[in-house]
Amino acid sequence: MEKGGDHELLHDLNFQKERYEAEHKITFKTPKPNLLEKLKESGPIGGEENGVKSKRADDSAKKQRKRPEKGVDMEKLADNLQRLGEEDLLQVVEMVHNNKTADTYTKNDVEQGEFHVDLYTLPDSLVRMLWDFCVEKLGG
Repeated sequence: MEKGGDHELLHDLNFQKERYEAEHKITFKTPKPNLLEKLKESGPIGGEENGVKSKRADDSAKKQRKRPEKGVDMEKLADNLQRLGEEDLLQVVEMVHNNKTADTYTKNDVEQGEFHVDLYTLPDSLVRMLWDFCVEKLGG
């Protein structure tokens, strides 16, 4: 082939069926009521999958955040973690990484030198471990 000009390419797709469908799951974080109505017309919709939580699930999540985890005051734990020294904080980060679950939310912002963790997403055993560590390092 030389440069430039039009070139004809023969291409045969060899379709076996007249129609092809590809299903894709999509998630709507905050669906509007009109959208939900239209989606219901096309088929069944789930609650959690579409970002709409059932009232009961939402209530249980709120109750869980309010109650202390097995004798641990979560507010006090958060305060105590902020009072720890740099070396102790490195141990805390290591404990979290070694004992976190798939549900645990963490964010490591290396540029800012910050490590974020949602204490309410930690497993009970890790919450207790962090509590005991803070009591040991800071006393009561």
